[in-house]
Amino acid sequence: MLTNLDSMTLERIHQMLKMFASQGPTAVECSLQELRHFLDRKVREHKLLFSGGFYRLPKS
Repeated sequence: MLTNLDSMTLERIHQMLKMFASQGPTAVECSLQELRHFLDRKVREHKLLFSGGFYRLPKS
């Protein structure tokens, strides 16, 4: 998602994941809080950047 859309808010990422997850045979949903913890861990690991309320991939 972030490769194609550059940067996204937590809420937008959550909405898109819910939409994609509901289409599969085994629908799994995580809460907004669980997603925030996951994304924040990726920020600490330097795999994502977070600024101004938006998550984005670092430039390679």
